[in-house]
Amino acid sequence: MGIIQQLSQANGNGVLPEMIVVGIENTNRFRDLVPTAPPMTTIEKANPVVRFLSGELMPYIEKNLPAAPYRVLAGHSLGGLTAVYLLSNFPELFNAYIAIDPSMWFNNEKFLNNAITQLKQKKLNGKRLFIGVANTMPKGMTLEKVKADKTPATQHIRSIVRLNEFLETNQSGLVSSYQFYEKENHNTVPLLSLYDGLKFIFNYYQMDLTEKDFLDSSAQIAVQLKKHYAIVSNQLGYQVSAPQSLINYLANDALGKKQYNRAGALFTLNIESYPDSSNVYDSYADFLIVKKDTVNAIAYYKKALSLKSDPLTLNKLNRLTNQAFYNPSADELKIYEGVYTLENYKIDVVIYLRNGKLWSKVPGQPDDEFIPLSKDVFAIKGKQGYSIKFNLKDGKPTEFIADQPNGVFRGEIKR
Repeated sequence: MGIIQQLSQANGNGVLPEMIVVGIENTNRFRDLVPTAPPMTTIEKANPVVRFLSGELMPYIEKNLPAAPYRVLAGHSLGGLTAVYLLSNFPELFNAYIAIDPSMWFNNEKFLNNAITQLKQKKLNGKRLFIGVANTMPKGMTLEKVKADKTPATQHIRSIVRLNEFLETNQSGLVSSYQFYEKENHNTVPLLSLYDGLKFIFNYYQMDLTEKDFLDSSAQIAVQLKKHYAIVSNQLGYQVSAPQSLINYLANDALGKKQYNRAGALFTLNIESYPDSSNVYDSYADFLIVKKDTVNAIAYYKKALSLKSDPLTLNKLNRLTNQAFYNPSADELKIYEGVYTLENYKIDVVIYLRNGKLWSKVPGQPDDEFIPLSKDVFAIKGKQGYSIKFNLKDGKPTEFIADQPNGVFRGEIKR
């Protein structure tokens, strides 16, 4: 979970897509992780964990969670053997596999031989396999020497080397990678293998943008994003668009710099990619306000409200059309004053009144003025795409939720 969060979300990383992580605990290793003896023709005859995966777990996930049709299985030791077994016999269950120091030696290499036989017969275009290998060789042994060795002490690594040698010549269409970790043993190799394995499986996912691309004020970045995610969609086998939050962040950043061609192209890309999202129309209307196109801004705010009722959007629309809008007194704003601590960052944010307006003070940044939109909801003056919502209990604030182009932040009031 840490690896995926770091590489898909933290600090704007887009090395991996965001994923649902499912940990599967075995209660009896040999019952759960040793495959049913080959030959194997149907899942119904497979071992319990395979039947559980295909018949219970994956249908449950797809019914109850927003899962995309792309699955990765990672397993270590006997779990790595299971991963190779599933790839060889039931490759349709997963799109990609990470086998970490797999126990291909098990049962006198019966499952290794089965894997080689089955993989010769299958078309695996689009499937990916990463094998991470620990250094389990006796001292003085090398990878070259181990191939000819016959002692039990080298059978574990020797069986994996044999599998890799087959994969290097296999013509099934499988894309595979093999990584030997000379300084890691069987119990320390999983973390590095997961990191490298996920990066290998999604080695096409990260967009290669330079500093020049971010400084370019033209619409070119929108074109690049569209082309890149077309490639990603082709690799994953389903339609993928650039994350809405990322595009909004880039667009608002460009808007703040008065790069109108760049901002307009990005906002338009979001509308094209997420036509059912109220946020993309609201954001484009904000852009039109800056461009002084009030007529079309009103139309886009109305479009956003037709998809989702939102007090922030409604307030902006009312201001444009000279309808009544929320305008609290200083006494009404006073309840929000206090010191709030940002969750995860442990930074204090001071909310205070100045000249009848509500302001925020964050260390190292200029103070920001809050614009009332509706009860407990505010925008930030001069910043597009920012909203602050206070949650109250017994008439007193307990926290605020700041929705910004670069993420959502929670601040809890200090007592």
